[in-house]
Amino acid sequence: MTGIIPQEMYQLQDMMNKFMDYMGVSGLGPKFPLGDVIRPLADVRDTDDAIIVAMDLPGIDKNDVEISVSDNELRVVAEKSMEEMPEKERGRFERTYRRFERTVRLPELVKADEARARLENGVLEIRLPKEVVTTRKQITVE
Repeated sequence: MTGIIPQEMYQLQDMMNKFMDYMGVSGLGPKFPLGDVIRPLADVRDTDDAIIVAMDLPGIDKNDVEISVSDNELRVVAEKSMEEMPEKERGRFERTYRRFERTVRLPELVKADEARARLENGVLEIRLPKEVVTTRKQITVE
């Protein structure tokens, strides 16, 4: 083989990802074909006061990341811009453009307006403080 994975392997990976999504398990990780959306790997930690999500975004600049929170879902979209290639250069370019996209269901409600994110060494870490739930209160029937 010349280092190129046959199209059948991509199709098999896509079918397995769809099956895993259907079963409620996250997919098998990033896809490889050029131009496809990559689903980055993510860790979700649930601490006493926050939900912390760490996600791999190699080669991405912090200005190219969009993060949003809606209800109990975190959505991250990032793009690596296409680099200008000199006209006289030839070769195989696999790193020119990537789009990362991932939606993560959060285990609890969070305070989206107090969320903080940082991108360091290709790892995006998002800290989402938990919504404070009031304790149980006794209600008297009138």
